[in-house]
Formats: sequence, C-alpha cells, structure tokens
Amino acid sequence: MFRNLQIEWMKIKNYRVFQVFSVLYMLGILLIIYIFQKVYLDFIGDMQQKVTGVNSQGSDVFGLFGSDIIFQTVTYWTGLLLYLPGMIIINLFINEVNFKTHRQNIIDGWKRETFIYTKIGLIVCMSIAITIMNLIASLIMVGLTGAEVTAEGFLTLGLCFLQSFIYLMFALLLATYFRRSGIAIIVFFVYGLILEFVLMWMLSKISPSLQWFLPLEIGDALIPFPALKNFYTGLPNTMVLIAGALAFSGLYIYLTVRKYKYDDL
Repeated sequence: MFRNLQIEWMKIKNYRVFQVFSVLYMLGILLIIYIFQKVYLDFIGDMQQKVTGVNSQGSDVFGLFGSDIIFQTVTYWTGLLLYLPGMIIINLFINEVNFKTHRQNIIDGWKRETFIYTKIGLIVCMSIAITIMNLIASLIMVGLTGAEVTAEGFLTLGLCFLQSFIYLMFALLLATYFRRSGIAIIVFFVYGLILEFVLMWMLSKISPSLQWFLPLEIGDALIPFPALKNFYTGLPNTMVLIAGALAFSGLYIYLTVRKYKYDDL
C-alpha cells in the first residue's frame, strides 16, 4: 500500500488543481478563524458598549476561545471548508476515468480493488493532513489567546479526522457513481448545502435524534458549535455519533469498492 501511495503522490503532486485547492484550503483555514474571531469580539464589544456605555474591544463572553473549547471552535469553522478537498477527490478520480489512466494501472497488474483501495488510502492521508492543519491553526489560536492545550482538544482533532474522512469518502462515492466531475461536484454541493438541511427538517418532525444521522450531517454533528450546543435538539452523545460515523464510513467504502469492482472500465 505504501508503494501504491507513492505512485499516487507522483500522479498528483504537479497537478495544478490539486496545488491551487490545497493552498486555498490552507489559507481558508487561517482566514475563516481570523474573520470569525474579529467579528465575534467586535460584536461583543458593541453589545458591551450599548449596555455599559464603555468603549471596549469586547471579551470572550461565551468562552469560545477558552482552553476546553478553542479546538472545537477552530475545527467547527474549518469544517465548513471541507468541500474544497472534496472537490479535489472528485477531480482526481474522474480525471483518471476520463484519460483512461485507471485502465493503465489494471494493465500494469493492479487488481481493481488495489486501485480503489489506493484512492481510499489517499483519502486517509488527506484526512490526516487536514487534521494536522487544524492542529496548527488551533495552536496558533492558543498562542494568540493565551489558552491552554487540553486532552479534550486532542479528542476534538480525532473527531476532525473522522469528519474529514466522511466528507472525502462521500465525494469519492459520488465520483464513482456519476463519473462526470461537473455533475458530481454539483450533487456534492447541492446535497450538502441544501438538500441535507431539508431532510434534517423533515426527520426532526419524526424524531429529533434522526436528523443527525444523515450522510454528511453525521460528521458535522461530531463537532457542534460550542456556543449553541444546547440548541442541538436531540443530539446523541459523542460515542453514539462516533459509532454512526464509523458505520457510514464503512458503508461508503463498501459501496465505492463494489461499484468500481463490477462497473465497466
């Protein structure tokens, strides 16, 4: 597998789309945290000024940058950017299909399962890279705010890895079934940003807990927004969500491997 991943890296390291989206994602992580902190503290400062009449820059009233919460705050906001690496996965897979390079791997002696498992291995590596980026962003915020690194922070990073894996595997699943980058990306965005919210609303009418067990929401529910955690109606405990996320991950892997194994190359 390590040798296969080396080959995979040789394929993508000079791919312009991969380079551009990777840089955008890294910059986006830092930018979205900076914007949120500035807007948040300015808003609190304005509220304090209206109440007390004192001109203030604001303070962390909700404790979003406290030692126990800061990792969760960072990973929640950076989770909004997971569509970027998802687009990378879709493009990488469908480009191989369009240019028939996946056939060359089979001709060279790879089994179909080897090819698709290598793609899944790439997703694992990208999820690890995303987690490391979140760690760096969190440590930067720790340095800026004077918070402390806690065990809860590292648990949050583990949840960040699982959330990233779910998003990227879902993207690979769409790419495997649609085999057209434009269609797969549109479905990825429309489902994640619109349709899933509609399904959440419908399921919440049946049972508040059901809304959290949807293909992408199961990953998002692992890292709720700290200040609004009490408003997550029916949110199961973390261990139940982890079990659900692992089940969805296994389902995505099974469907992806089965589709590629038996589909026409």
